[in-house]
Amino acid sequence: MPTDPVRPTEFSKRVIENEWTMVEKFNMVLQQVGKELADQTADQQLASKLRTIFVPKRRFDRWMRGDVEMPQRDIRFVLQHMFNMTAEELFRTIPASELTATAPADDSLRGVTRPSESPAYPDYIAPATQAVQEYVGSVPGPFTSHVARTIALLGFDDPVAVAAQTRALTTSNAEPSDLAMIGRGLQDIVDVYEDIGPVRLVGRVRGWRDKLRGLALGGQQPPRARTETFRLIAQASGLMAYMAVNAGAPVAVADAYCTEAEELAREAGDTSLEMWVAGTRSLGLYYAGKYKESDAAAAAGIELAPRSDQAIRLLVNGRARALARCGDRSGSERVMGQALALSDRHPSLPEGLSSCVSFGPYSMARTLANAVTARLHLGNTGRVLRLVDEIDGLISRSPSQWSRALVGLDVATALLQQDGADVEQVMALGHRALQAGTTAPIHSVWKRANELYDQAGRWHYLPDVRDYAEDLREWRSRPQAELIVAGSSAGSAL
Repeated sequence: MPTDPVRPTEFSKRVIENEWTMVEKFNMVLQQVGKELADQTADQQLASKLRTIFVPKRRFDRWMRGDVEMPQRDIRFVLQHMFNMTAEELFRTIPASELTATAPADDSLRGVTRPSESPAYPDYIAPATQAVQEYVGSVPGPFTSHVARTIALLGFDDPVAVAAQTRALTTSNAEPSDLAMIGRGLQDIVDVYEDIGPVRLVGRVRGWRDKLRGLALGGQQPPRARTETFRLIAQASGLMAYMAVNAGAPVAVADAYCTEAEELAREAGDTSLEMWVAGTRSLGLYYAGKYKESDAAAAAGIELAPRSDQAIRLLVNGRARALARCGDRSGSERVMGQALALSDRHPSLPEGLSSCVSFGPYSMARTLANAVTARLHLGNTGRVLRLVDEIDGLISRSPSQWSRALVGLDVATALLQQDGADVEQVMALGHRALQAGTTAPIHSVWKRANELYDQAGRWHYLPDVRDYAEDLREWRSRPQAELIVAGSSAGSAL
C-alpha cells in the first residue's frame, strides 16, 4: 500500500534535530515535561492527565509525516512548553523554500542528525543508568550516524531507547505518597466513625473510592503500586458496605460493595481484608433477617484462614448470632467457644473495646459483647447478665455510644424475658440505651429498640411502656435517624 507523502513540519524538523525520532525517546521527554507542568498547576484534573501523558506510535508516525490532526488540550499544553511555540506553529507545513540542506537525503539515515549539527543532549532526558551515560559520553553528540547504523545492523536497540522503554514500563500515575495519604484518610474515617456515623461520612469515603478507581482505570501502575491501589479500593468499598448496613440501606447495596471489595482484596493477596469483608457481608445479611445466608457467608470467610485473628469476628459476630437466630443452640455455643479459644491464642489483640469498623481483629471485650447478643437469642438470660457483668466497666468507659446502646438494649430485653420482670426497670434501661445512641444513629440500634418494644407487647398499656414508645418516636424524628428508618427494612409498631 503506498504511503502518504511526507510534509515537513516544524514538529518533524525539531524532533529530528533533537534526536527524538524514536517514539520511546520522544515520550520520555514528553512525560518529564508533563510531570513538571503537573506540579505547577492547581487544576487537579489536568494535572492527573499531564502525569500520564504519552503519544501512541501510530500517531507519532503520522505527525512525523505531517499528517496532523490538532492534538487534545493537555498534549497541546505540554508541546507548547516542550518546543516553546504554539501547536499551530509547531504543526505548520514548512515551505520548500525554507528547507535547509540539513534535512536527510538518504532514507536509511532519516531521523539521524549529523555530528556537526547535533545539539547538546537535554538535561531532562539524561539516561537512567551509569552504563548508558558512559556510552552516550563516549561518542560525539547524542549519537553519530555510523554508531546508530552499527547498532541497528547488529540487531540491538538504541541504549537510550532501552532506558526510555524501562521508564515507560515503571511509570505510575499512583505515586506512593498519594496512596499513603489516601490510606491515612481511610484510617481517619475508621477512627471517627462511631462519633460521626455513616450518614455524614459516606460522602467522604465515596470520594476516596472514586479517586482510587480513577487511578486504577485511568493510567498505569507497576505491580506493587497496583496491588496497593487495589487494596485501598477494597478497604474503601468495604467501608461503604459497612456504612450501608448501619444506614439500613437495602441488602443489595452492601452486597455489591462487598463483592468489589472481596475480589480486589483477593487480587491484592490480602486474606485478612478478604475475611473482614466476608464478616461485613454476613453482618448485612444478619440485619436483613437472612440468618442462614449470614451464617454461610461467615463460614466461607473462616475457611480462608481458620486460625487467623480475623476468624474471631466471623465466629462470634457472624456465625454465633446467626445460628442463635436460627435456633441452633449447640451450633451457636460451639462457635462461641471457638471464638473465645482463638482469642486466647492471639495475645496481641487490642485492649478495651475495639472499634466496630476497625480492619483489625476483635478485642476480647468486643467478642463478649457479641456473645451477649447470641446468648440473648438462645434465651439464656442468666448467662447474658453474667457476661454483661464481665464487660460492664469497659462498656461504660467506652467512647462507643453504639456499644453502650446495643448492650443496654440486650440487657433490657434479657430482664424482660425473666419471670416477674420489673417492667419499669426494663423501660428505664431502654430509655437510657436510646439516649446513648442518638448522636450518630444506626440501623442496629433502631432494630433492637423496636424488638424490645415488641416484646413488651402485653404491657403496652403501662405508662412506662408508653413513655418508651414516645422515646422511639423522638429517636426516629432526628434528621439522620429519619434517613436510616426510611431505608430500613425493620418495621415499627408505633
